[in-house]
Formats: sequence, C-alpha cells, structure tokens
Amino acid sequence: MPARLILITLPLFFVHKLAVESLSENFVFYYAVWKIYLFHFIVALSILSVLFLISKKAPNYVGYAFLGFVLLKMVAAVVFLIPLIKMENVSKIPDFISFFIPYFIYLFLEIVLTLRLLKQSAA
Repeated sequence: MPARLILITLPLFFVHKLAVESLSENFVFYYAVWKIYLFHFIVALSILSVLFLISKKAPNYVGYAFLGFVLLKMVAAVVFLIPLIKMENVSKIPDFISFFIPYFIYLFLEIVLTLRLLKQSAA
C-alpha cells in the first residue's frame, strides 16, 4: 500500500511542481508544492493504514471508518489552510487550486483502495 502511494505521489509531485514553477511568473503561491504533497501523503498513508488494520480486526466497520476519516481529512485540510485563509489582499485562488487538485486525486485513490479492502473483507 505505501509503495502504491509513493508511485502515485512522485509523478504527481513533479508535474505539479513544474506547473507551479511555470505559473509563478503570473501568480504568487503561499504554499510550497512539497508541503502540500507531504500533507496529502501523510494523511492518505495514515487513513489507509488504519483502514487496513480495521479491515483485519472488524471488516464490517471499514465503510464507517472511511466516512469518519474523510470528515477528519476535511477538518485537517481547513486547519492546514488557515494561514492562507487569514491572509488579506492576496489572491487565494491559485493556492486553493494548487491544494485541492491533489486533495481530490488522493481522495479518489483512498476511495479505490477502500473499495478493494471492502471487496477483500467481503470475500
């Protein structure tokens, strides 16, 4: 599971970094790309690890745990973005786009891997 996450994170990181570097002439980005990906990687790895453990101990609760972790992930994203939200006289749109595109990619990955866990536990 961590290997898959790393294999997906590295290409996404480099493509995102190139995109931000090419757009940095026109836009100012508050968050470095590596900070965004470190946040997403740690959160996704934590969620998937705990879901894997839950699927081994109590497979009937994987779906409920996933829903709870998605809620916690949303709260963590807001906490991560608080410094940007509090800034004034700055365009926040590039940073929000830079943060939420990987957010939804990782969310999709978490959904796919959680569905696999659910299929394994049902079999």
